[in-house]
Amino acid sequence: MLNSDYEIYSTSQLAWDAMYQAIFSAQKSVYWELYIFLDDAEGGRFFDLLEQKSRAGLDVKLVVDAIGSFWLSRRRVESLHAAGVEVLFFSERKKRYRGWWKQLISRTHRKILIIDEAIGFIGGVNVDQRMKDWLDIQVRVEGKIVHSLLRSFAKSYIICGGNKKNVRKFLRFRFRVRDDEANLVIDEPSGGKSAVRKKYITALLRARERVILFSPYYFPDRKFLLALWRAKKRGVRVDLLLPLRTDVRLVTYAAYAWFKLLQKIGVNIHLTPNMMHGKGVIVDDDWAMVGSSNLDQISFYDNYEANLEIRKSSVVKNLKNIVGEWVENARHLTEMDLQKMGLGEEIKMKVAFWLYKIWNRK
Repeated sequence: MLNSDYEIYSTSQLAWDAMYQAIFSAQKSVYWELYIFLDDAEGGRFFDLLEQKSRAGLDVKLVVDAIGSFWLSRRRVESLHAAGVEVLFFSERKKRYRGWWKQLISRTHRKILIIDEAIGFIGGVNVDQRMKDWLDIQVRVEGKIVHSLLRSFAKSYIICGGNKKNVRKFLRFRFRVRDDEANLVIDEPSGGKSAVRKKYITALLRARERVILFSPYYFPDRKFLLALWRAKKRGVRVDLLLPLRTDVRLVTYAAYAWFKLLQKIGVNIHLTPNMMHGKGVIVDDDWAMVGSSNLDQISFYDNYEANLEIRKSSVVKNLKNIVGEWVENARHLTEMDLQKMGLGEEIKMKVAFWLYKIWNRK
């Protein structure tokens, strides 16, 4: 552990083990919000433990996305309810003016776990046994930042139909903790504004020496590309880390479609041989942000996302060591690699690019 307040886990399995132990040791409450939570070999042990804790008298609340956790069995949900676990499926209800399409694609993509209102976990980790060997980032936190996580969970709980009286006390907390070494940065669908995207742009503009961007899915906009170009023009080294292949083939080819332009700008592109699901940015040695937001328009403008902004240099350096090792072990894309791509690959990239734009309607 880095210190009493932070610990970083670099794979799904390491994060699962730490979260399981934290739930096992819980004495008062367990609040958990995540996108994918399945009743498979891995998820089953968590569900069993949550039921056990609820029967022991703990307040156990679970918010899972209705689409992301579509395959969560009805039998398991009934078992959770019977044990006293409050299970809510997230589906946006309040912003009906946004139209049926935006309501469909607006999901809770957050991954937040809070134990006893004192210990929090935040990052990109879902619970699905297929993800066991994935590279990912999950951070264990303590201190005032946990109050921000409680407020975020309370708002999601209310959005998907939870009784406001049950979480009213958490709404008094603020998302931002001033003069602290960490802050919660959240996004909600809000008419074309994204606090997380703004942080990414600011990171590129303020960097002095190096920026490392990492995400499993990548689809930037013009302003983001301009910020990349300006960083390179100032002499900043920019590394972009992506998986060679993702679990969504369409998105993989949509990301590939940007590679020639990125190389022209001067961005170093690295592709991990195995699936990398971590999401974030590291600037020099003194600032970073990690969480649930992918580097794409859906995360920025349509999903409910939660990210941790870190300004404590020791934590940033530890994160940089982890991601830096991923970069070193990745395949470094060269101009020759792009020239070797055949016509078939070019067509796939163009089709994926336009399908993604149609899907996102940007």
